[in-house]
Amino acid sequence: MSKFDSIRPYYDSEVNEALKSLLNHPMMKAMMDFTFPEMEDEEWKSQLSRTHSIRDFQVNFVYQSIQRVLERSSEGLTTSGFEKLEPNTSYLFISNHRDIILDTSLLNVSLIDHGLVMTASAIGDNLVQKDFLLKLSKLNRNFLVQRGLSPRELLQSSKLMSEYMYHLLSKENRSVWIAQREGRTKDGNDATHQGVLKMVGMANDEEKGMDFFKKLKIVPVSISYEYDPTDALKMPQLIALS
Repeated sequence: MSKFDSIRPYYDSEVNEALKSLLNHPMMKAMMDFTFPEMEDEEWKSQLSRTHSIRDFQVNFVYQSIQRVLERSSEGLTTSGFEKLEPNTSYLFISNHRDIILDTSLLNVSLIDHGLVMTASAIGDNLVQKDFLLKLSKLNRNFLVQRGLSPRELLQSSKLMSEYMYHLLSKENRSVWIAQREGRTKDGNDATHQGVLKMVGMANDEEKGMDFFKKLKIVPVSISYEYDPTDALKMPQLIALS
């Protein structure tokens, strides 16, 4: 038992059982049919049944899915700055936020392509209420941000998440992705909320604040899309506010 069990992704020892439980789910079939349109069901089911780690699942399946998305819906992905990062080194990526799936997936595709450490990524538990989505998120190394809490519970949850992020960065050499604010930016004003930085700093019990933040190796991330992936959802809300 770990104090992080309520929010952590799967351990590698749990991956195979979780994958086998999803083999016959229609959403898994839809994902695999999209990613490997020429592959028979039994073939991808067999490959998933032999998968025993998050990295193998991400590299052999999720990476391929995102490449397929890029092929079908974009003219390509361009990046800069990754060449300045060190291999085998964990970083805290603090990013602007447009789409919870694509933002983190495109970052991790780029990290794989550059031979860098992939991230554990924060996701609101309100987005993974269904069993399939929760399992898939944990297979993709997401950890949960607990929503809808009382002020007292929020304080406890924020400290737990801060400690978990620091544990990942310092003990497991695992990079971490978090959004610079709660929820997607609707007006393009990409400013990091002070509350996010305060949450990150809650794991610091000893050092001066700046010394602690330097240890985290924070990397600011800016991601942009020609067309906002969730513009159809945002427009009614923006119109209502105008």
